[in-house]
Amino acid sequence: MIGPTWTLFDRVAADYDAVVPFFAEFGAAIVAAVDPPAGCRFLDLGAGRGALTGPALARGCRVTAVDAAPAMCAHLATAYPEAVVHVMDAERLDLPAGALDVVASAFVIHVLSSPAAGVGEAFRVLAPGGRFAFTGGSARSRLPGPIGGAPLAGRLDALFGEFAAHLAPGGSMGTPVDAADLLDAAGFVEIREARAEATVTFPDNATLWRWIMTHGYRAFVEDLPDNHRAEFHDRVLALPLDDGVLHRVTGIWSGRKPE
Repeated sequence: MIGPTWTLFDRVAADYDAVVPFFAEFGAAIVAAVDPPAGCRFLDLGAGRGALTGPALARGCRVTAVDAAPAMCAHLATAYPEAVVHVMDAERLDLPAGALDVVASAFVIHVLSSPAAGVGEAFRVLAPGGRFAFTGGSARSRLPGPIGGAPLAGRLDALFGEFAAHLAPGGSMGTPVDAADLLDAAGFVEIREARAEATVTFPDNATLWRWIMTHGYRAFVEDLPDNHRAEFHDRVLALPLDDGVLHRVTGIWSGRKPE
């Protein structure tokens, strides 16, 4: 992808998660899995439009939310005036060491230039005994995958996989990370695995296309050569939807900062 990751999210901020509440659904499930106590000092790292901020505030957490995209932060501050919102780089947090009890990050660490730096910063700003949780997979996973489910996710993944062959080296956004290894390397202990699920419904293919273009998938589309981008658009519009249900599952890995 050309340019810093945050610039894409700045461009899509007005429409992000507005087509279907995909990240909001995930956010509620992630916060439920993390289970932060009321009154804790909670950092939403790479907050976007507040998928974690809203549920954390609802639980009575004292929320600080940071994102590198100014437009995202502007929307977030308007939607959640109870939160303290800052424009900030997740790899270089302008926050004091040991100032937070819980740090959580949804679909962010894998798109950082240095995922290890982001995890290291989470470790630094946590108080001893504090916990960091973020989305990602790991070779250490022991949880079973989803059984059955709606077929749209598989069809969409297959389409992205087919067109990935047309990307230039370094195209699209993000790289796979091993979440457990990152936590280990940063010094976290009591590393745990949980998972969250989200289900949204698309009424038609045009809505599915609009959704693709309002979050990180847009980087993939924009990095395709022109002729393949047009073909990808047409293939999305022709994709069988069945009931239009998209079901996704994500791993949530967390670790505790030693006392």
